[in-house]
Amino acid sequence: MNYNIHYDVAALFVTLMIIVQYYSNKRISLGVRKVFVVMLIVAAVSNALDLATVYTIIHPQSVPLALNYLLNMAYLLSFNSVPMLYYVYVREAIKPSVRWRKWESVVAFGPFVVDAFLIFTTVFTHGIFYFEDGLVYKHGSWMAFLYVSAFYYMVSALAQTIVARDRLTRSQRIVVIFYSVGTIVSIACQLMISGLLIVQFAISLALLLGYLSLENPEDFTDAQIGSFNRLAFAEMINSYLRSEKEFEILGVQIGGIGYLRSVIGLKNINGLMKMIADFLESISGRRRKVFYIEQNRFMILAEGSDLHWDNFREVLQRRFTRPFTFENTDFSLDLALALLPNKEHQGITEADDIIRMLENSLQEAEESSADMTVIAGEQLLEKGRREGEILHILREAVRFGRFEVYYQPIYSVEKKRYCSAEALIRLRDDSMGYISPEEFVPIAEHHGLIIEMGTFVFREVCRFIAERRLWERGIEYIDVNLSVVQCMQENLHEQLLAILDEFHLPYHCINLEITETAAVLSSEKLRNNMTRLMEKGVNFSLDDYGTGFSNTASIIEYPFHTIKLDKSMLWSATDSEKAMCALEHMIAMIKSMHMELICEGVETQSQATMLEHMGCDYFQGYYFSKPVNSETFLELLARDRAYTLLEES
Repeated sequence: MNYNIHYDVAALFVTLMIIVQYYSNKRISLGVRKVFVVMLIVAAVSNALDLATVYTIIHPQSVPLALNYLLNMAYLLSFNSVPMLYYVYVREAIKPSVRWRKWESVVAFGPFVVDAFLIFTTVFTHGIFYFEDGLVYKHGSWMAFLYVSAFYYMVSALAQTIVARDRLTRSQRIVVIFYSVGTIVSIACQLMISGLLIVQFAISLALLLGYLSLENPEDFTDAQIGSFNRLAFAEMINSYLRSEKEFEILGVQIGGIGYLRSVIGLKNINGLMKMIADFLESISGRRRKVFYIEQNRFMILAEGSDLHWDNFREVLQRRFTRPFTFENTDFSLDLALALLPNKEHQGITEADDIIRMLENSLQEAEESSADMTVIAGEQLLEKGRREGEILHILREAVRFGRFEVYYQPIYSVEKKRYCSAEALIRLRDDSMGYISPEEFVPIAEHHGLIIEMGTFVFREVCRFIAERRLWERGIEYIDVNLSVVQCMQENLHEQLLAILDEFHLPYHCINLEITETAAVLSSEKLRNNMTRLMEKGVNFSLDDYGTGFSNTASIIEYPFHTIKLDKSMLWSATDSEKAMCALEHMIAMIKSMHMELICEGVETQSQATMLEHMGCDYFQGYYFSKPVNSETFLELLARDRAYTLLEES
């Protein structure tokens, strides 16, 4: 018989290429992926044996009859292993890490055991194949059972997929259908067209599709850092949780990366983080796996319990007492650690809860001044769950515009009335009620929602000014806060001016507030945006001046029109003679620079009188009004205007 081996050669090349690619990358060891790797190797062996047996069948004189039998038996055994392994792979994808029941084992392995028995005994029975007169290869009467067995596994895998389709991803369903249908069609073609060896090629294509869409190790590694990524971490945790394995995790957070990114650029940050990742892997050994979660955060996972992390933490902390040298520059970095012991995650069933617990623990560790490792526990999990709920509410609010804008009036000492106000974002939910900005704004910043929120506030303020004609009510401008992320946008000025033009507003009706942190982290881009906006008449205020981060360099370096004193300066001055002296000199300094001054947190008449004597231009605080919604703000303006007119008359 003449055999067409071209498809077999191509199939072997494709399968070997997948194996080489798979082993050239980092891999995570999970049950379903172990089955896939075994299936790959068995398919390659089967493919090679298929080519070898074609030669020995065509040239029976070149090999001993016993070897010919042995090669053909090995080929048929490996060939029929692939459908069985494929069935197991589908079952593991549907029920990962779930213990097999007896009946499941019989269904999965029973037909293959029968195949193996028939193949091993064919030397005596000639049931599967035999060599007539020791030379001519012939199929036995039981050969059809091997094809029926392969067909059984294909149909069973399809049935599993249909029944449990909700547990599989779309990609997984496509691979199962392609493999099952492709193999069945190729077997039918091979049976109908004598000598056409096409089944191995169909299997190799299905394996390639599975590799590219499901099992590609590159999907589980960070391209820049080279460590396992967040997806790999979640997969590994879910696998451990389902199989009820004991494990512990050490979270590692590197401080100062956000600031360095703006100074040395993303490329250099990636190089620095790769250096740290390499160090973590060098001290982790084979027992622990290192995962790069995001930006400045790593997770180190180890199987087992009571793993005595003390020595590991000591080595890690000792290394961070010395700077990291990258591109001939030394970088001194802070370190925050959080440990999740095995006993603390009992009862948790989702990887997301584990990750959330560790992230909150790392945040607490970073905020703590003590050099300590925070132990992750149930309390931090509840905090994480609340943050998850708030994040969901935030995304809905961004999508459907469910935020509110409140206004806190600003009182002019010279004009004896309200002349401006600060716009403040507020969030309410039917189930959670009022959510403080101090709680939801950091979450929005962390998850990349702050730009959409900032744009919403700016647009709503412009709409409010235009629709209610605030300039006719004595309001000269509204203060709008800019986040750090907004200040980093190169085209910020274009976006804001476009919104002002949309509502046909004069540019001076908006005053933009930025913090000193935003100024430092986005210096060049901010300067450019400030220049472009100030050319049009938009003014800027430096917010929260007087807090721990403040220094006079920012006042000198940036063209601020107004300085806002943080309320802590005023409140400290009422209880401390030194703080009072500092407040007086600070106000005198700012006034001597010919900048206007607003003091926040004014709550009493005596505070207002004192600040007026010191030369403060504007007051903002609960003595005048708390932040109120737009309608209440308009009522305040009406009462204030009526009172002012009465005084003047």
